[in-house]
Amino acid sequence: MSFGWHYEERRGAGVMHLAGNLGVDGTGRFTGAIGWVLARAGGPLVLEVGGLLGWSPEGEAAVLDLARRLSGRSHPLALCGVGALPIRTLTANSLIPITVHADLDSALNALEADRE
Repeated sequence: MSFGWHYEERRGAGVMHLAGNLGVDGTGRFTGAIGWVLARAGGPLVLEVGGLLGWSPEGEAAVLDLARRLSGRSHPLALCGVGALPIRTLTANSLIPITVHADLDSALNALEADRE
């Protein structure tokens, strides 16, 4: 299955929704999409992965690279909807901040609380 994404602004945050399978073939498209999103999003970014069926180690590494890119901003990457996806690599490195939330509403609520 192929990889897809779409972007929207919700409650003051950029939300990038991912769907399909973020494998080796999708990492280039993901990286390009991130460039597009970062050029438009000025506030916090939420990566909503509830539509992903899976990701390869390369796909997970691409998400980790995004977190690195965002580490200098005022808000770290917020990841939500992970379900059964493996995230051990993403959360093991405390030098790269990532917040993980059960769902999109939880992520947006946490970001709103941080801004107050």
